[in-house]
Amino acid sequence: MKKILNYTIYCIALSCFLATHAKALGNKELEAKINALVPAEINDSTPGLVIGIVHKDKLIFSKGYGMANISYGMPNDPKMVYNTGSVSKQFLGYAFAMLHVDGKLNLDDPVGKYMQDWPEFKHKVTLRHLLSHTSGYREAYTMSNLAGRIVGVDHLSRKECLDVVRNQPELEFIPGSRYTYNSTAWVILAEVLEKVTGQPADKWVEDNILKPLDMKDTQIESYVGDVIINTAESYSYDEKQGFKNEESNRAIFGAAEVYSNIDDMVKWIKNFKTAEIGGQNVNTLFLKPFMLNDGTNSDYALGIKNESYRGLKRYRHTGGHEAFLTQLSYYPEQDLGIYTVTNYGGKGWIDTSKIAEILLEKHMIPSIKTAREQIDVKQEKLEQLKGLYVAETLNRTLDLNTEEGKLVQGETKLIATASNTFYLDGRDVKYQFKNTPNQTQLTITDGAKYSYFKAEKWTPNEVDLNIFKGNYWSDELETVYHLIIKDKNLTIKHRWLGEIALMPAAKDFFTTEWGFYVKFNRNKKGEVINLSVYSGRTLNVIFQKKPLQ
Repeated sequence: MKKILNYTIYCIALSCFLATHAKALGNKELEAKINALVPAEINDSTPGLVIGIVHKDKLIFSKGYGMANISYGMPNDPKMVYNTGSVSKQFLGYAFAMLHVDGKLNLDDPVGKYMQDWPEFKHKVTLRHLLSHTSGYREAYTMSNLAGRIVGVDHLSRKECLDVVRNQPELEFIPGSRYTYNSTAWVILAEVLEKVTGQPADKWVEDNILKPLDMKDTQIESYVGDVIINTAESYSYDEKQGFKNEESNRAIFGAAEVYSNIDDMVKWIKNFKTAEIGGQNVNTLFLKPFMLNDGTNSDYALGIKNESYRGLKRYRHTGGHEAFLTQLSYYPEQDLGIYTVTNYGGKGWIDTSKIAEILLEKHMIPSIKTAREQIDVKQEKLEQLKGLYVAETLNRTLDLNTEEGKLVQGETKLIATASNTFYLDGRDVKYQFKNTPNQTQLTITDGAKYSYFKAEKWTPNEVDLNIFKGNYWSDELETVYHLIIKDKNLTIKHRWLGEIALMPAAKDFFTTEWGFYVKFNRNKKGEVINLSVYSGRTLNVIFQKKPLQ
């Protein structure tokens, strides 16, 4: 009873606090604080952003900054619609929750039940795995780039996305064992929804979610060139060319393509609380985070994150498409929603967490300024720990060095709390080292856990590099990489990608400025037989070495 009374008092106090700080749209104090967060690069002649804040179903702040269309001198306006990018995923996720509760499908059904000519792998992949980014399927955007088809430049069709999985030789990991963000899964989901309902996914979402919520300005781009009413343009900036219109040659609903404005997103945010569409069972299913196979909470539900920020429960998703960057955050216990979109790429990014802190700071736990009890580690031990570490998934590396008696990553010190346990200075990121007879292992815990192994740095000479020269063919991508030596560097040459320099990291393992990693594989005789490409979202894409003609 005491807990209930304390919570009631808390809610009353919170409402009074918010009412005091944001009585109305024209609240000058709130506006001044938010204005201070807007990047200095934004002014009346540049692209910018729109910001909306809703509390208890009322829009307490709504404002546009910068230009929506530079050619016509149109300013950004909260009434205009903007591409929400991956924030779109939650609409399709909610649709699947509705269909599951209605008995039209089961989230634990295998994907192949609904897809024709679909591959069966060793482990079953379910609709729930697709919705939670835990499927082990390939990611089409990365695969398209590796084949020389750059997303945003070359047209990417729905069929091409689906064929990426059809051509996949094996799953990248056991479904449910790992969270790896994958937009291709949502293209598949759109196909499944159409099979189940007999309607295109965008049409079904419009009829069953957008219209019932009276989101009358929200539109879904269903094909490249689709006319979107009252939309802003998005821009990047080049020092030589100036402002450049950023456009996309893909329009594949499911992964993205919903255009909306502040007023309509307020209606959507309200549904988190009221479950007006579908009812409470649907809403509960939609917001339930996926538990990984080992029992770890992935913090991702059906198209939206269900997490906490500084002690406050939060539903959140971000999105990026063309040069639009979108953020939606809702704090259910405080009934506070924040929605922002920039049409200026990274130059217009504003962290919505900072906006939340303006209104909710007194109710948040303090920021982590951890003053942990430190121990001194002998220099000899630090020297043993420093060096190159490679992720077990071969798609990340990090360098640890020593400086002034400390282990450092980049410019950040690691604080020792035990001889094999360190934390990033001022952050709750744990580094745990484990020595085995063969190698040093490192586990980094930052919410999720990431495993690394220590690798010996390698500096090959030209004779070493000559072993890798040749042509490498991928059956999966139907493309060839020519490995040449240029300016004493091993280099990938491709007809569309141009030339990509490979920088040696460890034995037979190279990094690139493109953000992917290349590992050369040898047979028992020590001969190079193929190479594998790894990136943040895609693992082990194999190119077989072919004899030179």
